[in-house]
Amino acid sequence: MIRTLLIAVVALALGAAAAWYLRDETGYVLVGFRGWVLETSLLGLLLGLAVLVFATWLLLRLLVGSVRLPQSLRTMIDRRRRERAQRSFETGLLHLLEGDWRRAEVELVRRAADHHAAQLNYLGAARAAQRLGAGERRDHYLRLATGLAPDIERAALLTQAELQIERGEFVAARETAERLRQMDIRQPYAVELLAEALHGLGEWEALHLLLQDAAATANLNPSKRRAMLERALGERLRLAEGEARLERVKALWAQTPTDARQWPVVRLQYARSLARLNAQAEAMALASDTLAREWDAGLAELYGQLEPADALGQLAAIEQWLTRYGERPELLIAAGRACLRNRLWGKARSYLDAVVKLAPSAAAYLALARVCEQTQQPEEAQRFYRQGLELAAQ
Repeated sequence: MIRTLLIAVVALALGAAAAWYLRDETGYVLVGFRGWVLETSLLGLLLGLAVLVFATWLLLRLLVGSVRLPQSLRTMIDRRRRERAQRSFETGLLHLLEGDWRRAEVELVRRAADHHAAQLNYLGAARAAQRLGAGERRDHYLRLATGLAPDIERAALLTQAELQIERGEFVAARETAERLRQMDIRQPYAVELLAEALHGLGEWEALHLLLQDAAATANLNPSKRRAMLERALGERLRLAEGEARLERVKALWAQTPTDARQWPVVRLQYARSLARLNAQAEAMALASDTLAREWDAGLAELYGQLEPADALGQLAAIEQWLTRYGERPELLIAAGRACLRNRLWGKARSYLDAVVKLAPSAAAYLALARVCEQTQQPEEAQRFYRQGLELAAQ
């Protein structure tokens, strides 16, 4: 359009210049052809030629335009379809981010065939279908995405595994994550998804072995890796304890890396397993060695629950820790229980009263009730039993 206007302006300027130049002498032109005679001025001839050239050009444009019209219409229609598909894709993504899953799925799928990256539409639609609880539609969209662009198979599988875990489909998620690891054994997100699937399935040994592979888990979030490894180690110890296999418990502890042995959750589970499998002396030694170095509330409470060969020695150790760590509830109730074993009723009552004031618990009230029973105070014993039951029921 602009080019046409420029040509018209130039033509007018040239015409005006010619008219100005020929204003005094317009000239004379005579043309004869087969009996036809044309007489005109030079300016008239030039203008006529200009009009003829313009008319010829316009006619050619019309002819070319008519020939190209079907292709032009198709191009225009395709462009409008692509623009509508892009708007639909953007609207679908917005609904997906807003949590309007149904409208998101509809918008993402409606014009996916016209979108230049339809595989992205289907990946988004799979997420929307997941939120709507439509597992079959989710998997269908993921298959469509992979079929349209085989090079995004990894992205589609990652999405599928993630969505399967969200719905608790841990068996399917494990299979999908294993397929991903076959493509790239150290793909960090695939390792994380496989670990979460194994965690969900309760396959603690497989999870433990996976997380011990330092190379495979190098890019895993350290805090998440530690949390899952703590759970795997704790569950394996608990399973061995449930089977009454003391040697298995000790073997698992021996295989545990040195740094993991210092994790309070794992250390406490090992001590509990020892205590429940009649290895109380080893459990007390672990608790005592740990509390000599650092504070551990779980081990302090467990230490007070254990029945030692030397009850006075146990009480002395607890009182030493009270001096070092202060009057913590776990140590106070441990001291009260140790006094009960040594038949020191007054001292036991003092420690347990302090626990109830500091941090009331059902266990503290139960120990107080036992003290009252031993000191012939049945009414108070009943009151403490009742308070302990009320607290436990909350």
